[in-house]
Amino acid sequence: MSQEAADEDEDLLDVPTLRHMLQPRDSPFAIDNNSGGGFVGDRDKVRLHAMAFESEESSGATCADGENNTFDEDTCLILPDWAIRSGPRKKIYFDPEKVTAAIVTCGGLCPGLNDVVQNIVFTLSDYGVPEDQILGIRYGLRGFYEREDKPITLTRRTVDGIHLKGGTMLGTSRGGANIKEIVRRIDLWGLDMVFVIGGNGGNAAANAIQQEVEAQGVRCVVAGVPKSIDNDILLVDKCFGFDTAVEEAQGALLAAKVEASSGYNGLGIVKLMGRSSGFIAMQASMASGAHPAGSRPATDAATAMAPIQNPACALLCTREY
Repeated sequence: MSQEAADEDEDLLDVPTLRHMLQPRDSPFAIDNNSGGGFVGDRDKVRLHAMAFESEESSGATCADGENNTFDEDTCLILPDWAIRSGPRKKIYFDPEKVTAAIVTCGGLCPGLNDVVQNIVFTLSDYGVPEDQILGIRYGLRGFYEREDKPITLTRRTVDGIHLKGGTMLGTSRGGANIKEIVRRIDLWGLDMVFVIGGNGGNAAANAIQQEVEAQGVRCVVAGVPKSIDNDILLVDKCFGFDTAVEEAQGALLAAKVEASSGYNGLGIVKLMGRSSGFIAMQASMASGAHPAGSRPATDAATAMAPIQNPACALLCTREY
C-alpha cells in the first residue's frame, strides 16, 4: 500500500486544502532551516484522544471518543483519532510576491486581538507578501460589502504598537453576514488568503465562507483563528485572551469578598462572562481563593442564593441569558 493510500485510511480530522490546484515551492526560510528551528512534516500528526478510560463509569468518560457540545452537554461530538500537526512547512504553495491577503475580526472584543492582527501582518511580510497587498476588513464580515467602510491597507508601520492598545484596530460586528456577497468580493478582489479572527460564530462563518468558495470554484484559503475569552472553542486547549480575562476577574472576586466579609452574613455577587461555559469563573475563583460558595448559573438570583449558608462568601453568576 502506498503512503498516500495509508494516509487516506487513517482516521484523520479532515482539513480542506488547495494543494492540488497550486505549485509547490521552497519556503523562503528553507535556506537556514527556519533559523535552525526546523519544519513540521506533512505527515506529522497530533493524537486527539489522550486519555484511555477503564470503563464508562470513570470520571470524564461520558464522551470518551469525542467532546461534549459547548451548548448541549448531552450531545457528544465524535472526533477522529488524529489531526494534522500545524506549523511551518518546508514547501509552500503560494508565491508570496503574488499573494493578496485579508484579515477580519468578528464578534465580541477579546484581549490580544491587535496582537494577532499585528503578527499575521508581520508573518506575511516576512514570507515576502508585499505590504500593499495585505488588507484589513473594517467592522467585521460586513466590511466586505458595506460601502461606508472600505478595507484599509495593513503594513508594518500601520500595525506598529497596536498590541499596546485594547480592542481591535479593524473594528468588529456580530452576525448577519451575507456569505455569497463576501465570496463575490473575495473573487472580485483576487484574495488568496482570508484570516477570520472570531469565536464560535466567527469560525462558523469562516466554515460557511470556505464551503461557498469551494462551491464557486474560487481559489482562496480561509483560515479561522479561534478567539474567545470564554475558552469554549472545541479542540483548542486555551484561546488567546482567556488568561487576561481570568486575571481581571480575580480583582472583582476579591473586592466582593472584602465587601461581603464586612457585613453580618454578607454575600457578594459577581457575574462573569462565560456564555455556556464556566471556565473564567472556575479558574478565577481557584486562583483568587475568594469563592467558597461555588458557581451557579444565573437563572434566578433568589433561587441561587437560597441555599447559601456560608458567611462572607462570593456567589458567581456565570451564565448569560
